[in-house]
Order: sequence, then C-alpha cells, then structure tokens
Amino acid sequence: MRHESDKQPGDFRPPGDAPRVIDQGSVWILVAAPTIWAVHFVASYVIAAVWCAKVGPSLVEPRWIIALLGLIGIALIVWLGRIAMRRYGGIFLVFEEITDSSERGRDRFIGHVSLLLCVLSAAAILFTVIPGMVFSTC
Repeated sequence: MRHESDKQPGDFRPPGDAPRVIDQGSVWILVAAPTIWAVHFVASYVIAAVWCAKVGPSLVEPRWIIALLGLIGIALIVWLGRIAMRRYGGIFLVFEEITDSSERGRDRFIGHVSLLLCVLSAAAILFTVIPGMVFSTC
C-alpha cells in the first residue's frame, strides 16, 4: 500500500482468496439484481402466455404465481442490497460524488451503483406484477 487512502477495512480479503462469487472486489453484484428482474419478467410473461393459450382467458390463478415470484425476486434483491451496503459501503444518495481513486473508493462506487440498481430492479419487478394484479383476463 503506497497511500494512506488505500487501506482496507479489517474484513477485506484479496479477490484470490474469495470463496464467494459476490465478494469484495467482485462486479457480479452489479448484474445480479437486473438479472433477477429479467428472469422474473420473462417468467411472468411465459406463465401468462402459456396459461392463456392452454387453460383459458382467466388470469385469476396465475396472478398469484406471478406475485409469489415477485416476492421471491424482491427478497433476493433486498438481500443483494444488504450485501452492497455491508461489504461495499454502498449508501443511498443519488447525487453522491465518489472521486477516490483508491481501492476503497472503487468498492464504495460498486456498492453505490449496486444499491441503486437494486432499488431500480425492485421497482421494475413491482411494475411487472401490477398488470397481473389489475387485469383478470388475457
């Protein structure tokens, strides 16, 4: 470490020793929340399309499956948001300026962006579930 600002918190481990996929220094946390939303989006529309084609015009039964998948997706996204706050030091400030060029500054940036993507993905899941709750026919 050449600079004082490059010091890491006590629980930091180098990426080579990381047993988890979403760990300090990993960028997988950036794509995890939007991926959960995308999987929920595709699954919801496939369930509705297959139900409408095979069973009938009523969406009363599959709406609860879609809502349950939405709750599971939001729970996973909340878990990812907690990881972004704990391991990366992410905070929910939209106009925060992170200008550190140290390793800790990069981790804070990853945490900040991950947390904002988690919020955006959770909102996207809610907006995917709402039409299924409002409309009762195909």
